[in-house]
Amino acid sequence: MGLYDRDYGRDERTAWDRIENPRSMTIILIVVTVAVFFAEVLFQNTTPIRLSDGSEAMVKSSPIADWLSVKSDTLYKPWMWWQLLSYGFVHDYQKIFHVLFNMMGLFFFGRIIEQRLGQMEFLRFYLVAIVFGGIVAAVTNIVMFQATGVQASTIGASGAVVATVILFACYYPHQQIYLMMVIPVKAWIAAVLFVAMDVLGAIGLMSSMGSSGNTAFTVHLAGAGFALAYFYQRWNLKWMAPNSLMDLPSKMRDRSRRMKIKLHDPDKKLAQEADDADRILAKIHQQGESSLTAGERKILERYSRRQREKRNQ
Repeated sequence: MGLYDRDYGRDERTAWDRIENPRSMTIILIVVTVAVFFAEVLFQNTTPIRLSDGSEAMVKSSPIADWLSVKSDTLYKPWMWWQLLSYGFVHDYQKIFHVLFNMMGLFFFGRIIEQRLGQMEFLRFYLVAIVFGGIVAAVTNIVMFQATGVQASTIGASGAVVATVILFACYYPHQQIYLMMVIPVKAWIAAVLFVAMDVLGAIGLMSSMGSSGNTAFTVHLAGAGFALAYFYQRWNLKWMAPNSLMDLPSKMRDRSRRMKIKLHDPDKKLAQEADDADRILAKIHQQGESSLTAGERKILERYSRRQREKRNQ
């Protein structure tokens, strides 16, 4: 059964009508992300740099973005792995459309997916999508640095937002959405178009078509891949909840204890050996002793020896 063959929602309501609680985890994520954006604007720096012709130019930078972004060496520094999550809440403060489009996508699609998954499961889905995209971004930056010598960094919630949109298309493939706020298409068609454009961008074709070279196409694809795996593998990230993680050591001890009991159960072993001996004796009665295999002979000899020892005790 394909992505667009599944029949969800047999009532007359659309996916948009299923939103019951407008104040949700999605809104909290948007508020946090926008707050970080304004912090970037508030604490920006202006640094002079000298150009090749000897003149100086003033360049704006954000210490917050630099601190929270995923860089080429993030994977090499375990103490900086928190950047694999923090980069997803940072955006280009000089381009308001970067954060605006991401938060619009999260607002429209995130609330519906949250309604479907529940607040905490959606939060786990969103954060894991960010982390997975961050790992891919770090690898991409490493490859770029080795190929060009340019140190690159990655920011933005695009990967997690793409994951949310793709998961929406999986759950509601025939729901009509509007591309560029104008063109009506079914959700599964939009999902295919998004993924196709990101694939073209990732292999470098979009650059020749006039697309921005600053778009993290590989992070978008990571988000899409994570959403598809989550949907088709029927994943549930409940095990990542704090209470589940706290119970993990006790669960491991219980499992180890059960394994030890299973491995050191002499009564069960003796009962199995007796059953095997009865089966072999029945085979001798029906087919003769010559029909026994080498393994069956060893089992019978071992059983006979154990019975003799028991009588001599």
